[in-house]
Parts: sequence; C-alpha cells; structure tokens
Amino acid sequence: MTKGDQVYTESLRVVLDPRATYTVEDRKQQYELAMRVYRMLGHMSYAVAAISGARDDAQARAAKLPEKDPLRAHLQQFAQQVDALRSKIVATKEGGMITGEERIREHMGEVYGDVNGYEGRPTDYQVARADSLLRELEDVITDFHKLTNKDMQDINASLKKKKIEPISVPSEADWQKQHG
Repeated sequence: MTKGDQVYTESLRVVLDPRATYTVEDRKQQYELAMRVYRMLGHMSYAVAAISGARDDAQARAAKLPEKDPLRAHLQQFAQQVDALRSKIVATKEGGMITGEERIREHMGEVYGDVNGYEGRPTDYQVARADSLLRELEDVITDFHKLTNKDMQDINASLKKKKIEPISVPSEADWQKQHG
C-alpha cells in the first residue's frame, strides 16, 4: 500500500474459506471443467461464424446472378444447407430467449454458468453434459466440413468462370487471430 511517500508492505496468505465444504482438488476440477467449457464456447463461436459466413457469402453471390442461372439456385441451396447446420448450434426463432428454443449454445452456456457458479467439484452430470455437448458440436462441424468439401470446390470454380469472388471459410486458427 502506498500513502503519500510511504510504502507499506505485508505478506498476505490467500486460503480457501474455512467454511467451504470443498477441497483444493475439488476446486481444481471445477476450474478445469470451467476452462474446458470456455474453450468449447470459443470453438463454437468459430463454427457459427464460419457457417454464417459461408451462408452469407453464398447468398451474396447468388444475388449477383440472374434468376434463372443454375448456379444461383445451387448457391441458394448451399446457403440453406449450411444455415440448417447453424440452427443445430444456435436458437434461430424470432424473439430470442423468450421462445424457449434451446440448442447447443444455450445448453453450453447453462453448463458454463452452473460450473462457474459453484467453486466446488463439478457434478458427474455436468462433466458428462459438457462431453455430450462437445460431441454434438463436433458432429455439426464435421457435417459442415463435409458439405463445404463436397460443394465449395464446384461452386467456386463456377463463380470464377463468372468472374465472381469465391466463397472461403477461414481456418479456426486464422479466425482466432482476428477475434482472439
């Protein structure tokens, strides 16, 4: 502490609240799960941004093409397919939280809040729920990669022929650098 020209120092020992019913090991497990879910939320944010970006790019490219152009229809179909994947991750109904619609994001936020709200050992259910949500998220991301690997090469080749900018999906590392 500094008061005027005087500097006062004293050792301070930080300990768990003696009334706490949990151990340091319990607290460690809570912290580890909280950080794991935190990283999952970041991973999910990338996935939603990548999917939304691909959808928006496809819609924008489609708008540049004549109504009857087959590529326009293909781009619109691609946009619908990726948006269907996005809707598995985030609630999409108008009205937000009021609708009661819950997807991976809402469930993951709930687990994160529950784990962060108590400093003791997470429950077996919380650990299992985090594992389950990560698997669900990875399934959606895998489906997105399958779809983009299957369709985007052909779509981008067709866009190039028409001198329209291709659709690209940033890597998670590149996205994290920009949004880290």
